[in-house]
Amino acid sequence: MKKKSLALLMAAAMVLGLAGCGAKEEAAAPAETPKTEAPAEKTEAPAAPAANADGFYAGKTVEMIVPWGAGGGADVACRLICAEMEKELGCTIVINNVTGGGGSIGLAQLAEANADGMTYAYFANTDSNGDIMLQGVPYNKDSFAPVCKFAADPHIILASNASGITDLKGLIDAGDGKTLWGIGGAWTHWDFLKLEFQDATGASYKRMVYDGGASVITDIMNGDCTVGTPFVSEALAAIDAGEAVAIAITSAERIDACPDIPTVAELGYEGFESTMWRGFVAPAGTPEDAMREFADAAGAVCAKAEFVAAAAEAGVTVDYTGFDDFQTFYAENHESVKAYFEANKDM
Repeated sequence: MKKKSLALLMAAAMVLGLAGCGAKEEAAAPAETPKTEAPAEKTEAPAAPAANADGFYAGKTVEMIVPWGAGGGADVACRLICAEMEKELGCTIVINNVTGGGGSIGLAQLAEANADGMTYAYFANTDSNGDIMLQGVPYNKDSFAPVCKFAADPHIILASNASGITDLKGLIDAGDGKTLWGIGGAWTHWDFLKLEFQDATGASYKRMVYDGGASVITDIMNGDCTVGTPFVSEALAAIDAGEAVAIAITSAERIDACPDIPTVAELGYEGFESTMWRGFVAPAGTPEDAMREFADAAGAVCAKAEFVAAAAEAGVTVDYTGFDDFQTFYAENHESVKAYFEANKDM
């Protein structure tokens, strides 16, 4: 397979100084990494009150690496929960958007960070398998210490107005292997959803790789991409404005944020469900007591009805797994993704 090394991607980012959050490419090889973006965007958060004056984090500043661009599903979800976690921990959490390499550049930065409890990163379904999916990735699953999971979000299957596709049957009929299907990052959950949909329906689509969901939506709206599967938080504005067509949602049941959008399962594919979990990791070797405090703060936020409601309105589905259970979840998810990738990497 043709692959680009992470070192080349990082060098390109430094030399070219690319801006924005989404270069695209038509990917002929499954494991090809997308074009590198601008290296980092830091957003300073206001000082938070010291709610837990005796805690490890009281009065400190924590860096949260989000390896995707501002405004995408990962960024929206992280900012929502981190704003509330600041109050629980009595600290300031600075969001650092480190784009490029399908998320691998930001995660490489985390793997090299001091394991002192002051740096975390957003993490999702396929991230622990970067070393087997993308050439040159300098980390593996043991480079990270799993902390917790806070959400599990479905995708919305979205078609461009220019395509003329208005329903699931039309989408399947267009699955001739040539119709462009936008992927918000090589071998992220977007890729796996595409494969799952093809397996379920017998249709086939041409994979087009972007570096983040916001860029997929932009090209769907302007007609340069036919279909994509952004998250609810990314897609609602385009749908509400009539700039794209919502075909179906990939959750098991309809969700409150968009109750009029049917599920793939109810449209004839019983049992179909595909969601991407969202969580946090730290560099390997981070003190356990610090990670537990961080995970417990996320759990306290996720237990609040008002936060769950606000997250749902933004298109984020709260689904918390605490520190102890997440250790097992992390290991089992890694093996599951690895097996699925190995079975499909040469397609």
